[in-house]
This record gives sequence, C-alpha cells and structure tokens, in this order.
Amino acid sequence: MNLVRGVGRLLLGGFYIVNGVKTLKDPAHYAAQVEPVLDRVVPLARKAVGTDAAGYIPENPETLARVNGGLSLLGGLGIATGIGRRAGGGLAAASMLTQVLARVPEGATEIERAEAKVARIRDLALLGAALIVTQDTAGRPSIAWRAADARRRLTMETEQAKKRARKETKRLKASAKRGAKQIRAGLEGSRA
Repeated sequence: MNLVRGVGRLLLGGFYIVNGVKTLKDPAHYAAQVEPVLDRVVPLARKAVGTDAAGYIPENPETLARVNGGLSLLGGLGIATGIGRRAGGGLAAASMLTQVLARVPEGATEIERAEAKVARIRDLALLGAALIVTQDTAGRPSIAWRAADARRRLTMETEQAKKRARKETKRLKASAKRGAKQIRAGLEGSRA
C-alpha cells in the first residue's frame, strides 16, 4: 500500500468513525435528521421486503439513527484499517443515504438553506468517496479482471499451440512424403 492511499483511507475512515460514534452516543440529536427519510423510505421498504421481514424495519427515528451510526462506525473502521475496506465502503455509503435524502426544514432562512446546500454537497462528495472505496482493489486486479485475463491468455496459448501443431503436421507430412519417395525409389531401383 502506498502512503497516499493509506493516509486517504485513514482520513475518510476517520470521518465515518467519528460520525458513527457521535450518532450512537446521542441518537436523539440525529433523529430529527432521519425522520423525513423514515417517513418516505419505510413504507416503500415494507412493501419491498414483504410481511415476514417488515417487522424488522425500524419505525422509530432514534432506532434508525442508531442503525445509521452503526453502519457509519463499521464502515469507517473497515475503510481506515483496510480490513474489509470494500465492504466498509459499502456500509459507509449506506450510512450517508439518510443525510443525502434529508430535506431542508420548512421555514428555513436563506442562510440556513445555503448551509444545507453546502452540507448536501459535502454529503454527496463523501458518498462518492465511499462508493469509490467499494471499487478499490489496492492496486491489485479484481477477480473478474484476473479471470478474463486468464481466459484471454489461455485462448492465445491455445491458438499458438494450434499453429505449432499445424506446422509440425505439415513438417511430418513432408518428411513422410520424402521417406515414401525414397522407399519407392529404392524399391524401383532394386527391381531394375
């Protein structure tokens, strides 16, 4: 791992760790932030998962804030330590959805709207960074790339083996013809 990648992972993971700890310590403070998302997303999620799993979807804003904080904390730890960094990036990205989907409160002043806009842009940038981490292979090719590369190499080696086999077949055929001519010549010479 190079120095820049390590420092970048620590900084990004650190944000998610601190954010997750703050949310877990004081979920009531963040409940107001997740409540608009809760009102919009929970009914859709309940329909999507069916009646059996619908009971596991939190309806309480504080519970959702705790879940969100846990996602952020685990995601940040995964990113910062490099252990499960891709899964950590996914968890961190999932934890950002409540911030990205949150609305500006009704009756907000222009200054509050401007601050909310800056916060939304920051949250989108952090979401994007977490999504990039989900694709980070630490400079090593992914399994899909390695499989495709192995297939390409095997195909190339097979084609080369076919060409060598054709050349060898032609050489053996020519050698057999020469040998047959020599045998015929020897037989015809002995008859004469």
